[in-house]
Amino acid sequence: MQLVIQFGYFMLLSRYLGPSDYGVFVTLSAINGIGVLLIGLGSDHVMIQRVAVDPGNFPRYLGHSVAMSALTMPVVAVFAIAISHYLVSAHIALSSLLAFVAAHLVFGRIVAVCASAFMAFDRAKLQMLVNVGMAVLRALFLVAAVVLQKDLTLDHWAWWYLAASALGALISVVLVAVVCGMPSPAVIRGDISLGLQYCLEFVAIGSVADVDKPAVAQTLGPDIAGQYAAGFKIVDAASAPIRALLYATYTRHFRNASASAAESVRFGLKLVPFSLLISVPIAIFLYFVADYIPYLIGHDFDGTPEIIQLLALYPLLMGLSGIGADILRAVGKQKLRITLLIITALVMVPAIWAGAVLGGLLGAGLARLIVQISLVGATWLFLARDKTV
Repeated sequence: MQLVIQFGYFMLLSRYLGPSDYGVFVTLSAINGIGVLLIGLGSDHVMIQRVAVDPGNFPRYLGHSVAMSALTMPVVAVFAIAISHYLVSAHIALSSLLAFVAAHLVFGRIVAVCASAFMAFDRAKLQMLVNVGMAVLRALFLVAAVVLQKDLTLDHWAWWYLAASALGALISVVLVAVVCGMPSPAVIRGDISLGLQYCLEFVAIGSVADVDKPAVAQTLGPDIAGQYAAGFKIVDAASAPIRALLYATYTRHFRNASASAAESVRFGLKLVPFSLLISVPIAIFLYFVADYIPYLIGHDFDGTPEIIQLLALYPLLMGLSGIGADILRAVGKQKLRITLLIITALVMVPAIWAGAVLGGLLGAGLARLIVQISLVGATWLFLARDKTV
């Protein structure tokens, strides 16, 4: 469902905004997406871990996540607004920029906490409803905007996007309150350090996934960034089955690790063939359909097929990287896992910049692919050298 909805949403948005405005939108989404991961300092992932083992912990840990989110949101918002304004202020009104920031940092964060609550209880259908529901709402509001706005611009879309995000957050909060219960006010100081570890880890993951778009926009301009982002968006949407596999098995690692690291390792290794079975056909499909994409989204995106073909292996790399990272956690190598992700995130920007300067659009895509392969290689190299695996 997520694959179909995301692809339809992307086709409409890219066609009606065009490469330049789409490039600005993706740049804003990338910056604020990383900001969402900073808010709360990983408290939602602490909630998943604690509640997955003991469901009775839910009210306190939900309260902890709400409190930590409220405390950190203003600080993150200031930085997100400043960075966004620096990168795209020439292409969007300040009020529209603030609407996008609020949609992500306020309402996007609420939805993320609600999805984590359902994940903690292994309520996969409700987790799907929250995550896919937000995508559906944004797609429906986009259709309404296309129909009702004479000429859809990025400034128009900002307010439709904000309204869809607010409605999605409201529905998510009601679902959590009815199904899981209300939070108990709490700040659990003993788990703040654990939350910081999760925060570093997922901010690094988010940076690896998204920091390339602002780098391309800054180096090559929003028009080329829009073509690059369109190619990556199609590849990322096609990776939904791999993402689903990682989501569906996430809490199992915690339960297995509470019994023994060896059990969690065995479980992780069993996932590798499933990941390959899913990702290889996706890669082949992406490579051969890439040339037809401009016929769907417009010939302003003629550079997009080359990016899709270059990044066709991304679903395979996502699966191997995610499974390997979860095994590292299981064998007590959490700090190594975080270090690898942080190094990759720090290398990503100069690598993309160098690739873009030397090879333009294709150079940026090739740099992205090399960095991703390096992360997978380093992860599994350390696993192969670890005698406990």
